[in-house]
Amino acid sequence: MLENTEMLLSMAEIAAAFAGFAALVSVIRRGSDQPAEVAHDLLRLRLVISGSVTGVAAALIPVGIAGYGLDVHLTWRLAALIFLIFDNGIIVSFIGGYKPVRGTFPPDRLAVVLVSLLEVVEQASLLVVVLGITVDNAAALYVTALIANICQAGFIFVRFVGSAFRHAHGISAD
Repeated sequence: MLENTEMLLSMAEIAAAFAGFAALVSVIRRGSDQPAEVAHDLLRLRLVISGSVTGVAAALIPVGIAGYGLDVHLTWRLAALIFLIFDNGIIVSFIGGYKPVRGTFPPDRLAVVLVSLLEVVEQASLLVVVLGITVDNAAALYVTALIANICQAGFIFVRFVGSAFRHAHGISAD
């Protein structure tokens, strides 16, 4: 078993909480009558939920792989590869969802910059693990990527909640 199992399970719980709260907010909020705002909120909701589900899976994958008794270094490399595949799947899905509504609302520049920076940290950490550049820090790099993923979901969640309740009170956009 991995020495980081308890921490990974706790991180899975945190990521799951973002998905659950985002779903709850989407149910209790009052929608906007502006189609562009609805599309933007839907994209944010999709990102929070897909990013959170990926965070849960990414936190559990190394625990599952370790159960097969593989070498710890191989466990982290396989987990990082699977995490990269899931994460890049979200990026491709987001781009596909964004294309039809591009230009209908101004981009959230703060979110774009912050999420992009976190994504660079996440991807770089995982690539170092997958490529085996440093074997001694694989667990720390994997956890760094997971923290970046959870921070992305958390930030997008905060922006989603702000947007959802701004519409409910008739407050103008950012």
